[in-house]
Formats: sequence, C-alpha cells, structure tokens
Amino acid sequence: MDERELKALAIAAQRGDEAGFRTLVEGLSRTLIAMAYRYVGDWEWARDLTQDTWVRVHRNLARWDPHRPFTAWLYAIHRNGCRDHLRRPWIRREVTPGDPAVHELQAPAPENPETELERREFQERILAASDALSPAQKEVFLRVDVEQGDQQEVARAMGIRFGTLRTTLHFARKRVAAALREMEGNA
Repeated sequence: MDERELKALAIAAQRGDEAGFRTLVEGLSRTLIAMAYRYVGDWEWARDLTQDTWVRVHRNLARWDPHRPFTAWLYAIHRNGCRDHLRRPWIRREVTPGDPAVHELQAPAPENPETELERREFQERILAASDALSPAQKEVFLRVDVEQGDQQEVARAMGIRFGTLRTTLHFARKRVAAALREMEGNA
C-alpha cells in the first residue's frame, strides 16, 4: 500500500471504521515487527512492542493530523515505544532461537553453517557499533542499511528531506565504520 491508501484507511479509522483500522494493522505489522526487532533483538518483544504500538495508535488516532503522512506518525510512535522499552532497567538484549514465527521474516539460511555464523557475528557487531550513533542517525542507519529500506521512502516516512537523510546516513556510516575499527583493534 502506498501512503495515499494508508492515509485514506487512517482517515476512515479515525471516523470509527474498524475494518479500515484492521487493514492498517494487517498491512503494516510485519514492517513494525522487523523495525522493533532491530531495536530489541528479540522476536517476542518485537511482536509485543508492535501490539503496544497499535494500542497507542488506536487510542490516539483522533490526535493524528490528516494533513501529515500517517506512516511518519505511526513510525514515530513505534520508535518511541521501542526506545522506552530499551530504557527500562530490567531489559536485556537476547535472541530467541528456534522461534518458528521468525522464518517468515528472515531470509533463508545459507548452506554453510560457518557462513551463517560469520553473518550473525557481523550483524551483532554492526548493531553494537550502531549504539554509538545519535538516535536520529541510528534510526536512519537501521532503516536504510540494516532493514534495506528505500532511502526516499524512509525519508518520507520519517518526515525529513531526502538530502537530510543522505547527510545523516553518510555520517552514521562513518561513525559505525570507526566503531567497527575500534572493536577490531580491541579484539
């Protein structure tokens, strides 16, 4: 669905159309789950955070301004929920192995287990290095480089200009590269 269709569904949901809201949930939940996973590294928490986001969206839909992009508003709520979750003192990052629901969100595993191990270790280093970024840089970096989102779509969804996204991404990449070099030097 494009932004125009999402906006029409959101306006209908704002007027009380539960079927429109359900369509929004069904159409955007996978994206939100993947986004939350990048923050928390756990599929169960990612699904819970996505559900919490939809509850907040439903409660606050009357506050959404139809003159602004719906996805930017939705992603801001979701991103803030993920960040709040990480600030809780009892939260720790962990991966839930063997989760069957993960298979539809993940790419197929490579044939070589050694290659898979190297890929996972590199992904963990990238995520650890991204902790050195400012919140704005981290969001842009995760959405574009880790989630492989289209830069123009990400800029629209975040409500920022394309040039701003490109500049932010450039500095985020430089900072991640420096953090990775530092990790290698300390190893």
